[in-house]
Amino acid sequence: MQTVNVVGLHNNSVFDDMRTYLKKFNSVHTQKNYERSLRSFYMWYKGKDIEMLVREDMKIRNADLIGYQIYLKEHPIDYSNNSINNIMAAIQSFYEFLEINEYDVNSKFAKVKVLPDDSERSGALYYNEAEMMASLLREEKVKGIEKAAFVRLAYTASFRKSTLLSICYSDIKLDDNRGYYNIHTVGKGGKKHTVPISKELYSELLLIKNQKYYGRYGDDKIFHLSTKTIQVMMDNLKEQMGISPERNIKFHSLRNVAAGFGTLEEAKKHLNHTNVSTTETYYRHVNEDRSNSISLRMEEKIEDSILEKLSKEELIELIMQQNHGVLTQMKRDARETIKNKGEMVN
Repeated sequence: MQTVNVVGLHNNSVFDDMRTYLKKFNSVHTQKNYERSLRSFYMWYKGKDIEMLVREDMKIRNADLIGYQIYLKEHPIDYSNNSINNIMAAIQSFYEFLEINEYDVNSKFAKVKVLPDDSERSGALYYNEAEMMASLLREEKVKGIEKAAFVRLAYTASFRKSTLLSICYSDIKLDDNRGYYNIHTVGKGGKKHTVPISKELYSELLLIKNQKYYGRYGDDKIFHLSTKTIQVMMDNLKEQMGISPERNIKFHSLRNVAAGFGTLEEAKKHLNHTNVSTTETYYRHVNEDRSNSISLRMEEKIEDSILEKLSKEELIELIMQQNHGVLTQMKRDARETIKNKGEMVN
């Protein structure tokens, strides 16, 4: 029987070496994140997929890396500083690998200044404030209806700025069986995401089409607002509402509003996060008051009969003071109870 010697094929291509580099990491999650970072960088830097790179493409200047860092900071996706630092770290690590493996590069050129930690970069904004923002914008003469709908969809569907600006009317489909509309999008990292919206909100989006200026657009997109316009809009709203700079309210704060309307797991699904740890950053402001902590509630013994000592007016006032998520659920339960009694409900 003839013995066959199996020899591994290695073309010594950049992509082969990149795959070797990525396999150094035990975590599949890290491998995928680093590959995504490198793929995006070289598409920006050389206009090439990583599979098509050649050794000459690896040459780089420090100015190129700084330029990419600035590009990410100004990107409509609204990357956090921490996300940008992680992306830049992947590129820097790869250049250290290339230098060790005799590529004509100097890894020190890939080093850029680390951006400050901004895990708390977007301050907490609450539902009543978000509603007020939309209400104030509707009164504006220049694109007021569009701006109001933009803000309302931002805090209702928790879409990022870049996603909002890319949505087309054709992305919204009626669910005939359930009576609401579904918005189908592709979010950060290419993840598909579907969020339902009410008929009333969809009607508000349709109002934009009725504006005289909308006729000059032929791309089916719902919103046509520049990044500068959105920034000026937020600055004006904060001034009108007397929101202090210390609160650090940004457009991204609108995305956090929905975190107060359900459990952590529900918020994770709504925000389209892969990891629940990411959601906790958005969810945290809901329970800033530790007097409501589980450890304290466990020890607090209050008899159910305490509610019977309140007058009808006092009980209603107490109910109306609950957070919007709790109040909405109580209203639903009340409607169901009334319906079961056979009474008419609006």
